[in-house]
Amino acid sequence: MVNGDTKLDAKKIPLPNIILTQMAKDQLNLIIKNDFTLAGKYLRILVSGKGCDGFTYSIGFTDLVEEDLVVPVKNDQGLEFILDPFTAFYLQEAQVDYFQDFENNSEGFIVKNLKQNDFSGKFWKKAPEKVPPMKSL
Repeated sequence: MVNGDTKLDAKKIPLPNIILTQMAKDQLNLIIKNDFTLAGKYLRILVSGKGCDGFTYSIGFTDLVEEDLVVPVKNDQGLEFILDPFTAFYLQEAQVDYFQDFENNSEGFIVKNLKQNDFSGKFWKKAPEKVPPMKSL
């Protein structure tokens, strides 16, 4: 962003293709069915960092905001994710899984960018087409 004069052009970003593993579908449906505090909330995927190997992602329930893209889950009618335009641009092919590690007492959703190799290092210096489309305000 240059002095707040530019913003991502969400209209030029194709909707991502997101699929859920069976374990993720089962857990998500269980959460939605049993947690009344999530009524009206959406499951958001968000770029949470960038390292040499590519982006890292966070996932959690939140409210919908104006610039969000609502992305239907490809292999489960009725389930949707929300992504901000930046995340949607870089997460065009993704798989969401759920893990349970009882030995370490940890569990959660995992987002896997199926095109992660395209975004390692300083990819934008070699491929300007990998920079999100911008619009002037």
